[in-house]
Amino acid sequence: MTAGAELAQRPDVAADAVTVVELDGTCGLSREKIGGKAWSIDHMRALGLPVPPAFVLTTDAWADYTRRGAIAAEIWEQVRAGIAGIERGTGRRFGSADRPLLVSVRSGAAISMPGMMDTVLNLGMTDAVRQALADETRNPGYAEDTRSRFVHQYRETVLGDAAGEVPVDPWDQLRGAIEAVFRSWDSARAKTYRANRGVPDTLGTAVTVQAMVFGNLDELSGTGVLFSRNPNTGDGPVYGEWLVGGQGEDVVSGRLTPRPLDDLAAAQPAVHERLIAATQLLERDGRDMQDIEFTVESGTLWMLQSRAAKRSARAAVRTAVAMVAEGLIDTEEALGRITADQVREVLRPASGDTAGQEPLARGESACPGLASGVVVTDPDEAEARAEAGEDVILVRPTTSPDDLHGMIAARAIVTELGGTTSHAALVSRELGRPCVVGCGPGVVAALVGKTVTVDGGAGLVLAGEVTGKPVEQVILDDVRQLAEWAGADVTQGPGTIGEQLTARLEERAGSPEDGGQEGVTEVDAPVTELAVLRLVGIKGRVNADNLAASLFADTAEIASCCADLVNAGLCATTPAGFRLTPEGRPRLAELLTQERATIDHAAVTAAYDEFCVFNADLKVIITDWQMKDAATVNDHADAEYDAAVLGRLTATHDRLRPLIQRLGQLAPRLVRYIDRLDRAVERIGEGDHTYVARPIMDSYHTVWFELHEDLIGLCGLTRAEEAAAGRAH
Repeated sequence: MTAGAELAQRPDVAADAVTVVELDGTCGLSREKIGGKAWSIDHMRALGLPVPPAFVLTTDAWADYTRRGAIAAEIWEQVRAGIAGIERGTGRRFGSADRPLLVSVRSGAAISMPGMMDTVLNLGMTDAVRQALADETRNPGYAEDTRSRFVHQYRETVLGDAAGEVPVDPWDQLRGAIEAVFRSWDSARAKTYRANRGVPDTLGTAVTVQAMVFGNLDELSGTGVLFSRNPNTGDGPVYGEWLVGGQGEDVVSGRLTPRPLDDLAAAQPAVHERLIAATQLLERDGRDMQDIEFTVESGTLWMLQSRAAKRSARAAVRTAVAMVAEGLIDTEEALGRITADQVREVLRPASGDTAGQEPLARGESACPGLASGVVVTDPDEAEARAEAGEDVILVRPTTSPDDLHGMIAARAIVTELGGTTSHAALVSRELGRPCVVGCGPGVVAALVGKTVTVDGGAGLVLAGEVTGKPVEQVILDDVRQLAEWAGADVTQGPGTIGEQLTARLEERAGSPEDGGQEGVTEVDAPVTELAVLRLVGIKGRVNADNLAASLFADTAEIASCCADLVNAGLCATTPAGFRLTPEGRPRLAELLTQERATIDHAAVTAAYDEFCVFNADLKVIITDWQMKDAATVNDHADAEYDAAVLGRLTATHDRLRPLIQRLGQLAPRLVRYIDRLDRAVERIGEGDHTYVARPIMDSYHTVWFELHEDLIGLCGLTRAEEAAAGRAH
């Protein structure tokens, strides 16, 4: 087999297709072609690490199988050649009773789909092979355990029958396993998973075939998983677990309880030393924290997979700073690896001692953190009192986009209505404000004027000030270092330094002023008094630059228009931008009433009903972008998870476009919404993820909520009415 080259010609497949490739360190194909598992194997072999020999059937092979419904003869010949290559690499023979070779057959999609597709281990097992392994190792228990594992997994994965008859011929076993992995791409659970996450069905899966190594061989064998640094804290040294006698997914499955990696160091110090050296090499090469799977077979170390590790916000900050000090990355890359959300999370105080305290209110946790202040119920009052230096808590029945200025000013947010996908929940997470939602009717009246503490993580509102545990000094030091690299003033207190750093990180990621209209065709619609007043009213506080970006207009024209509105007493200027005055609100209401008289009310109402169906889906998508589960903030360290969520957002937007275009025809002022949402999707696709849900800019989430507000108004409804009906939390 030619090293790193395709194993045979393929007369019946596309000219540019590559279907079977040896993973010898020179493969050179992308993850999209061979999957993350195979890419990792090939890369580790290129580094000279001990990796069992392997080859991969690419996604081109999957496409060919899907088209034919069977493995083509020419591809099967490549598979046989691939097995021959593994035989040469191991000195063993597939299907032979003399030094038999067993292999694993694993799925390998470009996008991780944990638990969705199939794997078969110990393939090539027969009664004769079992006896040969027992004789060779003088360990019949190992041979029988390996056979039992294979039979159970083959019946479950390939045959779908717990009593099914496993083929005697190892080549038939191999064909059946490869086809089963290919078919598993279209299993009901995999299709549901992809549909839920917006992953295209056309990507397909690769199949990796690799020589087995046996963690279940003897007392000097086992399997393990380790991280090059602690994924919870970012500290060294390595952090991992080890299971004597384990194989395959035993450690990660949760079926068995592994031991600390120190047990391996005590039992086999030389193996542990080689493992640490390999881990350090992989981290230096990848210049990032690594998540590594390995097996020890009778005292011999084998590396199975390495990938960038998922990590907490604290670990992300600690690792970025430490890797600069170690010379692995520069300061620019360190700043590029940290998000404003991660900084906010590490600086949030932990819950204080609440033993014996009966909460004033209890609801759902929407955003963790601890904050104290005086309860106010009006966003304008919250802004004014916060500007005067007072700590305030904004408590509302529910929130809407025009409450945003008050939400920004508040230390925390509490609502009577809504759940974890409500407007208050979504915006609070983007702002980094502790938030408790769904506390029930009467909470606003019960809390107004009181000094309270909001424990966002526990979902509680407590009487008085509850002091949180201080943030660890090492975290403050790391944030200060990042802030210094970002050009912030580090002579200030930790809170100010954190605010400056998050602002700098958001500026780096992109802001409304950065090319606000670049790449998007300007909307051919007049900028009317109604259009400007309505947008100022919805946004609460907005400057001329952002108004111009949202209206696809010239900034000078918008500034002049706003100046006229200020002179007319309809708008006022604030440090955060223009706002409506008490005189401006009735003028806006008058213009909206005139607009409603010109539209087809029944058609708009029907369109709004259709919009509300999509609204529920979109709020779940934004929630999943912010939270991995109810207790885990998404630190955006898992690129595959984020890509899946963004895929769902894009797919939902594509389904929405006809509706939003129709709305522009029903009410001409709404015509700009399709371009604003298209622009957000375009920026997200270019990698600027601030356009997912960042407030105070035309992020997808922000524009969507503004459209919702406009539709409520056009239908002659109020947000309070819609919130009570469960359609506008």
